[in-house]
Amino acid sequence: MQFKICDFAAADLGAVVQLLEALRAQPDSAPVDIADFIANMSHGATTVVALAGGDVVGVASARVAGDRAWMQVVAISLQWRHQGIGSALTRRLEERLLHQGVRKISALLASGQVGERALLNRGFVANPGMMLYEKFLALEPSDIRTIDKWGGQILDGDLWSKAAGMEREKALIDGRIVAPLSDPSLAERIGLRPPATVMMFGPPGTGKTTFARAVAGRLGWPFVELLPSKMSSSDGTLANELREALAELGQLDHVVIFIDEFDEIAPARESRPASVGVVNQLLKSIPELRQRPGKLLICATNFVGAIDPAVMRPGRFDLLIGIGPPDAAALTALWERAIASMQLGPGVSASELAGQCRGFTPGDIDLAAQRAAAEAFARARKGGDGKSGQAAIVTREDLASAVQRTKASITLAMQEAFQAEVSNFERV
Repeated sequence: MQFKICDFAAADLGAVVQLLEALRAQPDSAPVDIADFIANMSHGATTVVALAGGDVVGVASARVAGDRAWMQVVAISLQWRHQGIGSALTRRLEERLLHQGVRKISALLASGQVGERALLNRGFVANPGMMLYEKFLALEPSDIRTIDKWGGQILDGDLWSKAAGMEREKALIDGRIVAPLSDPSLAERIGLRPPATVMMFGPPGTGKTTFARAVAGRLGWPFVELLPSKMSSSDGTLANELREALAELGQLDHVVIFIDEFDEIAPARESRPASVGVVNQLLKSIPELRQRPGKLLICATNFVGAIDPAVMRPGRFDLLIGIGPPDAAALTALWERAIASMQLGPGVSASELAGQCRGFTPGDIDLAAQRAAAEAFARARKGGDGKSGQAAIVTREDLASAVQRTKASITLAMQEAFQAEVSNFERV
């Protein structure tokens, strides 16, 4: 069973109090005055809970005063310790507090108490001699308002692990993007200029958006995806809104800006004359953004050859990285992840499944895996209570049938076209 993190609801209060009561006798749990906790809740304390199967299995709460917050509770059910709940609760609580203008979070814990490891994992620093854990949040309230205006997010670093396999792409992105931006002083001493603009290209569904989000998570920078379709349908207004967005986001200390389907807003001007205004605005805005350190513009396209050549040339985009279909190793890793939570029958092999899935995207593999699971679920429902027995197992035949029913998103022609694009356009 998995847990999920949610904002506290009034209906959770009874279960939270029961959890705190159950943990009062535990030596590693910080003592909580439940009456004070309820009083703080009634005065608007910021609280998040962990739920598993509808039960409250964790809670974290903080009182806010101006730009400072004090964590008053981090409590986790005994059966759910050491499964990442503390870090997940703390991460969600930080997000809530950021949006309330909090700049500093403090927590007073004794060594070894529940919550200590979660605070360390989230970057809190212990005040020597007192076990006072503190963390300064990286964003000013004005920064949060700008990020919220453009629909931005604060992402977590574990997104990187979700790009299963894809070792060539991960090595390129880590070495040429994440590392120089993470250590700009070393890059400067060596003479390496950290990238400010990156184009990711390749067939649809290969993970370009996932990589862009993962970069933001690794860097710890806000992630803002600009969606031209939601900004305006008029080229003239779209140009103005893009200019405004890039100018305002460029004032942040750090930010990753992502624009998908870039070929739709910056096509070759001779092929679509109506796009001239947007393209001209990008030709002005991109160099301005490049002059401000700590900013990274990532654009993605399925059709790199359709983009206006003036936008693509060196001096506007530092790197052009092809994100291709998963190779055999990546397909195997994707299948390993897809079947990890299943009860499997004998003979199931991730590498064997991968060999049947040329041209599959991560989404295709997830669809095939769920089709196989649905078949096993239907069989279990027919066979009894659906909770035990051979009928509840996902078999090798279920998976083989599901793969046969799933059409590869990337055809052989698309793969060949991508390889040609890598030869013509990739610049790393």
